[in-house]
Amino acid sequence: MDLLIEARERAVEVLQRCSSPIGFKASGLTRGYPHVWARDSIITALGAAWAEPTLFLPPFRASLDTLGAFQSPLGLIPLNVDVASRTVSTENAGAVDANLWFILGHYYYWLLSHDDAYLRDNFARLQRALVWLRYQDMNECGLLEVPEAGDWMDLLSVRYNVLYDNVLYFASLHAFAQMAAACGAEAGGARAGADGVQERLNLLLWVNRCWEPELWAEQLARLKAMRLEWYMLYHNVGTISSRPFYLPWVAFREFGDYCDVLGNTLAILTGVADSGRRELILRHLYQVGAGRPYPSKAIHPVIYPGQTEWREYYRSRNLNLPHQYHNGGIWPFIGGFHVAALVRQGWMDDAEHLLRDLAAANQRGAYEPWEFNEWLHGETGNPMGYPLQAWSAGMYLYAYEALQQRRLPLFDDLIQP
Repeated sequence: MDLLIEARERAVEVLQRCSSPIGFKASGLTRGYPHVWARDSIITALGAAWAEPTLFLPPFRASLDTLGAFQSPLGLIPLNVDVASRTVSTENAGAVDANLWFILGHYYYWLLSHDDAYLRDNFARLQRALVWLRYQDMNECGLLEVPEAGDWMDLLSVRYNVLYDNVLYFASLHAFAQMAAACGAEAGGARAGADGVQERLNLLLWVNRCWEPELWAEQLARLKAMRLEWYMLYHNVGTISSRPFYLPWVAFREFGDYCDVLGNTLAILTGVADSGRRELILRHLYQVGAGRPYPSKAIHPVIYPGQTEWREYYRSRNLNLPHQYHNGGIWPFIGGFHVAALVRQGWMDDAEHLLRDLAAANQRGAYEPWEFNEWLHGETGNPMGYPLQAWSAGMYLYAYEALQQRRLPLFDDLIQP
């Protein structure tokens, strides 16, 4: 059997093991992650509910119901809900991206199911989720301010204006505007807000030192007008040269100087990046081997002890040492987004090659083949983390279907004329 087809079949088997009455568990094993996680369940559903709607639309909807039922009075979506105890996690409990994926999850379910009644019944939850997000823009600059380790990279020092979260914010605002129109409700300027997020990300996190001095002056004037004047580009012009990718985060006179692969591929998929930026990002990922030995590494280059961005808490449970976990480890679910970004660019041969490598990554196992592990070592490619990960299986299905069908559900639907 062809490797790509066998990987698809095995992914479906893993997802069946991850399905529960209250939604997608993050792992098919009790000792893994027996919880419905906000980010994991929605990312899982991107491929699962598209590839096999009869099997996986029900647990997708159950995930949304579970997360919505535990929404806080202020609008916060829980990080995760334990399947057995039906309780909300109290460990590392806050995560900005939970609300973002919750909004995008409802949008995607609506696109796949065409269930207008379900959307109307849950629209108030979406409104509260968006209000909570807007309050994370503490200085009203138009971008979310994210606390350190306050999203999926919960063991990395990303902070303040973070690429990943704000790319999802751009997408969520567009999604909310379309859902509001379908419900006959006011969108509260969501579409205009999305346009502002896109402009600010391209001003703040994309550094181009090749511009003429006049363009730099114009850039800085626009940053100042948007209340972004006290960031890196205003105070530290000349301290960083051009980069062929979006910076991962920018804070008060500080910035991350490495490539966040998930954030950059999402910038491509959501439309934040234009065609010129898309090509630069994808060529950079190829040149530095972000998909080697398997797709794809969380960041490149890795952070070593003694460097400015190193934190001693990276040693926790021996996880975030160089080439491990968020610090340059290989995450197959990110590989799925990487393949999809190549499809968006129209580089189908490259997408197929990377998909085949992704299938091989999921085939590897510490104990048996086809473990669909959580992550792999960034240098050796050895399986690490927990096996039978829902989002590793789900994003393989998304990448597989995207290549076969030459389309990208959710992302193709976000921006309407």
